[in-house]
Amino acid sequence: MIKSRIFSVLFAALALAVVPTASQVAPPAAKQWNVNNTDRMSPATEYELYNKTTQLGYENRTFGVDLGWVGHGGGYFEFLRKAPPGVRDHRGPIASDENVTIYNTKTRRYLMYYDRGDVKADLEWSSTPVYEWQVHDQSASGGRVHFALFNNRVKKHLVYKVRNYGINLGWFNAAPQAPQSFSLALKAQQINQGWVPYLGSFGQNTRGNLLTVQNASQNATLLFVKPGKSTNDCSDPNATLRVAPRAMMTADQMKTLYGSATPRLAISFLACLTTPTPQSISLTYLNLTYKLD
Repeated sequence: MIKSRIFSVLFAALALAVVPTASQVAPPAAKQWNVNNTDRMSPATEYELYNKTTQLGYENRTFGVDLGWVGHGGGYFEFLRKAPPGVRDHRGPIASDENVTIYNTKTRRYLMYYDRGDVKADLEWSSTPVYEWQVHDQSASGGRVHFALFNNRVKKHLVYKVRNYGINLGWFNAAPQAPQSFSLALKAQQINQGWVPYLGSFGQNTRGNLLTVQNASQNATLLFVKPGKSTNDCSDPNATLRVAPRAMMTADQMKTLYGSATPRLAISFLACLTTPTPQSISLTYLNLTYKLD
């Protein structure tokens, strides 16, 4: 009887030991990160770090943290354990509840949480290790390890999120997404004659719906080019849809241009413009509202 009780207690203890803790569980939508050529992540190993299919790396920016979707030119990332000075702990794999620091080989610095208090990603570089990251919910598929990247200071997962400035990264919010706004610049393209094309795109590498489009200009009327037409046709009223200064694009116009009153992202905008008096305009803006999945 005593042996049986001892065995039962040991079995229960072992069962508890393999039960994932709350910190190891990641929402499926937060599991956006992956690395190549491994089935389990190891510390002090150089990895190409991807958010879904786009590679992250160091990139010098005017606004926000110096990160970009730059490929190999942005260096590699290493996930490092705490260790004595000059020692690199290679013992693997990385447990989902251990804090590591994330090192970039291009900038030779460590990624950290930084409260910017604005519309940029809350990240910055540190010259010393900052052990505040965790690798949650690793799974191997197609020669890659997929995982969620958790910051133990802000207590949230890092994910792709559209920002007005800087890199499109932010913190995962499990609550239903509320509509968000964005000011999109349409840039004048080079042309030798005829109408100047104005081009811009929004929502690359993300999932959601465009809700509204407003012409932000005070005096320029935008002529949005219909499918199958080009800016060479902007003199033809049947080839474009007019949106007056400060006016909203109608639901019918959205359907004509993009096939739906709330089209899926990503969206490209192509337009000409006209003003009461001739003038040179290099940028014109759209006020957008959208909702992410």
